[in-house]
Amino acid sequence: MTNTNKYIIIPASLVGLTTTAGFALASTYVSADDVVDNVAITVPISCTMSGTGMNTHTKEVVNGTYEENIGTTTMKVLCNDNSGFSIYATGFTNEEIGETNSNKLVGTNASGNATIDTGIAKSGNTSNWAIKLATNSQATYPITITSDTEGPFSSYHTVPSTWTKVATRLAGTDIGAVAEGSTITSTYAAYISSTQPADTYTGKVKYTLVHPNDAPAPTPPSPVTPPTSCTTPVPNFTYMQDLTSANKASVLASMTEDAQYYLADKRDDKTYCVAKLRDGNIWMTQNLDLDIDSETTYTSADTDISSDWSPAASTHATGDTEWESYDEVDNPDGGDYYHPESYDPGDLYWNGTAAYYDNETDCVAGGGTWDSDNSMCNLIASSGDSHYHLGNYYNWSAAVATNDTSSYTTQYQDLDRSICPANWTLPKSGNNTSNGSFQYLVTQYGWDSDEHKMTNPNIWNTPIKSALAGSWSGSLGGVGSNGYFWSPVVFDSYSAHNLDADGDGYVAPVGTYGRYAGISVRCISR
Repeated sequence: MTNTNKYIIIPASLVGLTTTAGFALASTYVSADDVVDNVAITVPISCTMSGTGMNTHTKEVVNGTYEENIGTTTMKVLCNDNSGFSIYATGFTNEEIGETNSNKLVGTNASGNATIDTGIAKSGNTSNWAIKLATNSQATYPITITSDTEGPFSSYHTVPSTWTKVATRLAGTDIGAVAEGSTITSTYAAYISSTQPADTYTGKVKYTLVHPNDAPAPTPPSPVTPPTSCTTPVPNFTYMQDLTSANKASVLASMTEDAQYYLADKRDDKTYCVAKLRDGNIWMTQNLDLDIDSETTYTSADTDISSDWSPAASTHATGDTEWESYDEVDNPDGGDYYHPESYDPGDLYWNGTAAYYDNETDCVAGGGTWDSDNSMCNLIASSGDSHYHLGNYYNWSAAVATNDTSSYTTQYQDLDRSICPANWTLPKSGNNTSNGSFQYLVTQYGWDSDEHKMTNPNIWNTPIKSALAGSWSGSLGGVGSNGYFWSPVVFDSYSAHNLDADGDGYVAPVGTYGRYAGISVRCISR
């Protein structure tokens, strides 16, 4: 028999290749069209400064003594760029960075209103306070500010009243062997004269890192613009949020009853007329004009809430007639009885005309526009007294800073939260007649509870300045004839309590209004 098996010898150099009997090995080809990946990783410049031990430094210093090392703050600097950086510092009181007297310590006692200037004296007839800076051994940048006497700033120095360069890194990274960076520490000293009034005195020093080292000094924020009709600031204060229960007594003592002042809201720097009214509280005397924004998270530091709030809706733009149509997908800026909604009519004012017009002829003659749909006279102007600025219109859910108020149905249920600035709140209504309520306030100015009228019928001309801004429910109505102001108190499933006022002196401090409607907000300091 003939053996038909065939044997193929595979050279050792080809072991591992797969072949088949009867096929020749092919040659290897390399394409001339090579593809090359380039990899580049960019590390961004990161220069940061963070602080520890930055809580309030407290120390009791008795009259006639000098105290050093009052608290220590450590600021850690991390910078991964060779261009260097500088650190600036300034003293400031009540956020007035770089302004006059910004480096004072201010007393909080109602009977004192005293201050402590900055200085380095250790004895004498004048109290003063000072700061001292130092770096740790790892830091390679110098303290650039010099002492008030001589030599490097290793002794106490007066607190700067404007942004002052206190340390500089000329070049080189500053991240440390294990990215620990380097530190600058600060501490304080105070001398209290024998005649300094007893009180608690507070002030602040702010530090900021500027990169690179030769960058210009920080620019102090522009001072807020006062309203046109009340140009006197609340003494020693700029922002509404800075009035607290601890300093309220001293603020009230510095204000004249019924006189008009102004404060700003930190959330948008808008300014408002405010007054110490006859009930002994500080009230806004114009309507809130905050545009709520669903992209913004409000906190207890800036808003009258105890937990963070991101509104489910934003303020409608001028001319937007959508209302009561909340839908998370199709109309997230809409609202209904239970979801927040706000409307901004634009920069408009009630013209302050102290008359009620019930027909078109008299309305137009009085400077208003006639609303034929509602048979009302709208007295609206594009400029005017700040107290009569229409502000924004809020439904009740927006006024109490809550995304869903459907569970609040019990009569006289009182929500302890609002759209007001932190440390301010909505005035009480409903069955609440205590100090801090609408009814208590109007009673101080001659409210007749039987007739529901003010002794002075021109309520809008009293220090309360009750702007008759009407309401918004898809259209604007009642401007010049009625004013409505929300309280945080529930009436029923569909309504909440408010204050009503009209052009004839009628005032109902326990009125009710449908929650869906947009009406005005006034705030009272807590």
